[in-house]
Amino acid sequence: MQFFPTSIVVSFSAIVLSLIWARFKFFKVDSTSSKIGSLFYDPAVAIQIILTYYYCYNFTPKNTILLSSTFLLQVFSLAFFWWSIRTAKQLDFAFSNKVGKILTSGPFSIVRHPFYFSYLIVWVSNTILFNSWPMWITLAYLIMFYWLSAKSEEKIILASDKSEDYINYTHRTGMFIPRILKWIK
Repeated sequence: MQFFPTSIVVSFSAIVLSLIWARFKFFKVDSTSSKIGSLFYDPAVAIQIILTYYYCYNFTPKNTILLSSTFLLQVFSLAFFWWSIRTAKQLDFAFSNKVGKILTSGPFSIVRHPFYFSYLIVWVSNTILFNSWPMWITLAYLIMFYWLSAKSEEKIILASDKSEDYINYTHRTGMFIPRILKWIK
């Protein structure tokens, strides 16, 4: 293996290990809706992971700009993920019915759902790199899953006593895409 494919495998492996750790040690999956949600989520993530490893070992794009961009995005995603972990301390898994403190600092000041943001960076960059239809299908599914999960989580917050604060937060912070133009003003 050359440097870029090896670096992508190493950075991606660090991401996979981080996701597995967080899935079992950080996020609580104790409600029925969380368990059902994970039954639909985990297989799509597994497909992305398996295909990424498969393509890394069997098909290496020659475009060094694309390879280096994917590597840099993976490193960024990993750093953003761990920054989110450090900031969040303890959150419930998607589809939780509990409303805790609304976090608006650190990565939560950049996007409202920094975990989903960090996951999407990886899935999108790998899908573009390898450009395979199974990866595009699972990417579309994961984008829809994250959007529905985020909307469900936000619906619960908007029905709570924290709704006014959260509405203000949504005006200044994007769901998955940073509102960079608001930072410039």
